[in-house]
Amino acid sequence: MRKSAEVIIIVFLISYCGALFADEGMWEPSQLPNISEDIKASGFKGDIKRFSSLFEHPLNAIVSLGGCSAAFISDQGLIATNYHCVEGSYLQFNSERMEKDLFKSGFLAKSLEEEAPSAPGAKVFITQQITDVTSSILKGTLKSKDDNDRYKIIQSNKKNIIESCEDNPQYECDIKSFYSGEVYQLIKKLVIKDVRLVYAPPQSIGEFGGEIENWMYPRHTGDFALLRAYVTTDNKSEEFNQDHVPYESSNHLKVSKNGIKENDFIMVAGYPGTTNRLLTFPEIQFDVDLGFPSFVEFLKSNSDLMKALTKDDEDKALKYRGSISGFDNYYKKISGQIDGAINFNLLEQEKVNWNKFLEFLKTGNRKIEENALQILLDLTNEIKQESLDSMYYGGSTLINTAAILYRHAYEKTKPNSQREIGYQERDYERLVNRMRSLDYRFDASVDKEIFLFRLNRYKEVENINRRQVYSSLMKLDEEMVQTESVVNQMYDFPSELLDTEKRIALLNTTLDQLDQSTDPFIIFVRSVFEENMELENIQKARASRLQEHKAIFIKALRQFYKSINKDIYSDANGTLRVTFGNVMGVELKDGVYYRPFTTLEGIAQKNTGLYPFNADQRQIELISEKKYGDFRLQDIDSVPVNYISNLDITNGNSGSSTLNDEGDFVGLAFDGMLETIISDYKYIPQTRTIHVDSRYLLWTLAVYENDTRLINEMTIVE
Repeated sequence: MRKSAEVIIIVFLISYCGALFADEGMWEPSQLPNISEDIKASGFKGDIKRFSSLFEHPLNAIVSLGGCSAAFISDQGLIATNYHCVEGSYLQFNSERMEKDLFKSGFLAKSLEEEAPSAPGAKVFITQQITDVTSSILKGTLKSKDDNDRYKIIQSNKKNIIESCEDNPQYECDIKSFYSGEVYQLIKKLVIKDVRLVYAPPQSIGEFGGEIENWMYPRHTGDFALLRAYVTTDNKSEEFNQDHVPYESSNHLKVSKNGIKENDFIMVAGYPGTTNRLLTFPEIQFDVDLGFPSFVEFLKSNSDLMKALTKDDEDKALKYRGSISGFDNYYKKISGQIDGAINFNLLEQEKVNWNKFLEFLKTGNRKIEENALQILLDLTNEIKQESLDSMYYGGSTLINTAAILYRHAYEKTKPNSQREIGYQERDYERLVNRMRSLDYRFDASVDKEIFLFRLNRYKEVENINRRQVYSSLMKLDEEMVQTESVVNQMYDFPSELLDTEKRIALLNTTLDQLDQSTDPFIIFVRSVFEENMELENIQKARASRLQEHKAIFIKALRQFYKSINKDIYSDANGTLRVTFGNVMGVELKDGVYYRPFTTLEGIAQKNTGLYPFNADQRQIELISEKKYGDFRLQDIDSVPVNYISNLDITNGNSGSSTLNDEGDFVGLAFDGMLETIISDYKYIPQTRTIHVDSRYLLWTLAVYENDTRLINEMTIVE
């Protein structure tokens, strides 16, 4: 799908020459002073410099769970996050450990001793320092011989910087790319390895409305949970030990009892994962026309298969609960993005935006930028098409596990500094935890059927675009019965990979030892290893070339923004960001206005007694008796459950604390509205974020659970 650069070099970004919406943007804290006027225009009355510092309240209370966001809400390491962020590593894990379905019952620890451990590998990350290391990362790249050499130089520089940064086992360091490689930052994080489940409401609260109401509003979901960070008595971070003590957080958020009301200013601080606002138009067009529909079909078919394979077995259903939920979540999201692209004329709008940017490029001699753009378009087209062709490649957890073990053994033949990132000595603990995680997230019979399903679909890819050695071993050019025979033989073998301790032991074997293995999964991985490495080298070279030319493009784009006195923010990349705006309703359909708040009474109105609208009877009684406690909002004459705002968030923001202009905790962001979910590609004024209200969290603890321990631990403010 190649076209001339003159036609399709269309940058997908914020409306280039239109006004930047004050509520748009996932901003680095250091950028906030630059947009202080926009923030004040939204109603902020505090000191913006306070919100731009990692080491001052409230940002020093914001933490990451490594996929979700969270925050300390007491000085004893108590952490608030979303319910859906604790389902796998806390609820699912402890349900298996306790042989009790904690999803149905919920979990409330009555004492520190009752607080339950997390699955291996669950951690809390506290950002300590951010340093610009762009020049150090790119050092030597101008003298590189080719794209692969350039990639190796950058990776070597990264490893050296990270190794120097990680001078203390309490810390982990990572390097993040901003503006598609124009800027690199070193992120230093304190890591808490002992994290425990404190409170999760029953499913009837934490998932009220279930998948039916996912990405929907009005909403009545108690999407909150509480964790606690633990350390040794001398304040060191170690794996779970019953003798550990609560982590004394240097700062924490005060919890607002009065919360917020309509039109009030709010901010969200968290760790958004990925947005796509710096893509070129061909990438957007590919996604909308081909990628989205293909991905939707992939997600739906895999989810349906998992549900069918686990519906009559509670143990299997529990193990695949998280996977099914993830597939369903993304299926609904991508479906919404398809509709949003149509409803908001996404592609048409960006053509207009591009012409304005193109006029800017004509103002000077920009041959370098033009050449970079053409190369960029060619590369992104290749990458997108390859991604589509490989969608159904793989799918076997046992093969993936064997691949990790074999690659780890291969990397161990090199000095640690030359190993691939992910397989260095610093990564050993993570690899061990990954080996352990199969115990509660995997079933061999289910895994085999998923693998066979994907192989059958991978057969449909044009032969020349498939991995040839892989295809030959799996007999993908023959009848499906032949492929099934190969897979059955592999899964019928009593593999070492099915035993936890043996999997971990294999992490300590040499490459020569693995080469002698008779395990069919290890044999298979060994057979395709050379093919995979060849492809990996091609992808590395291409990634290096892509980064180099994308950075040139982004530099020109930033110059354009400067020319119209606008600031630009980098796409989300898992680093700490702040977004701001106001509590407000929205009209998305003619005559249909969504009010900003929902109430306890809405729960009773939706209650059917059947999942997912099966409210707890005691909760219904409290609502009918108007037992509001001290958490009533006068404007709605009830306890607010959820509310919406015009804030700009994305995946990874789940669990992000919502703050007022004092920095007090007034809720948790947990979802967006399906109608405007295309905002991952382009923010639109109708975009709405869904929050769970701090008053509903407090009401659930104080009134529904009749808890005093946790309430008394928090700093509650009016």
